[in-house]
Amino acid sequence: MFKPVSRTNLHEDVLEQLLLALKEGKWRPGEKIPGELALAKDFQVSRNCVREALKALTLFRILEAKAGQGTFVSGDALRQIANNELVRHIRDKASLIELAEVRIILESHIIEMVVERAGDEDLEKLRKIVDEEKRLGPGLTEETLRARAKFHETMAELSGNSIMVRLLHSIKAELDAQRSRYLSMPEERWQRMMNEHEKILGFIMERNAEKAKEALYNHLVNGMETVLSS
Repeated sequence: MFKPVSRTNLHEDVLEQLLLALKEGKWRPGEKIPGELALAKDFQVSRNCVREALKALTLFRILEAKAGQGTFVSGDALRQIANNELVRHIRDKASLIELAEVRIILESHIIEMVVERAGDEDLEKLRKIVDEEKRLGPGLTEETLRARAKFHETMAELSGNSIMVRLLHSIKAELDAQRSRYLSMPEERWQRMMNEHEKILGFIMERNAEKAKEALYNHLVNGMETVLSS
């Protein structure tokens, strides 16, 4: 039985109790969890509060939403929880989750267009950016951050859709604020993130949109996790 949550930090309290229930085996991997209405009644909060908590856990691949069926514990839930206790830091950083959601939606469509529309000469522009990232090395500087941003901006340009470019530009201030926090991350993790650009590019050049989108998703979530855990 869940406890009624504190009136001050509803979202965090719901997250904490759901995580604890998962750790203690209340629901096992693959098992369906109660719906929003039932959980809202248990926690004595609004459905919207529960929905936001479930959305965060789904983004971290701890839960899995299946259309028309409900929400289930992912097969990888316990490892995800063990690997990142960063979910505990969400309370004051919910906007970063929202930003990641927007980027995943927007850039997944951008990648599909790039795979379909960009010619080999266009993709060479992305290759040169990745090569420049390698040349700059693992050091965390404003220059390396700009190179990272250029990769994503160039993908938008290669989509051939000017609205996509404008949409990405419209959240530039938020993106720059997030990236500036990368300066404090361990260099090993930064290098791994830089290598992810090359992986994304490899799938694009193979014209494999699904693999490219999956690699992009992992890349964006990894970046968000770094910021949330800092």
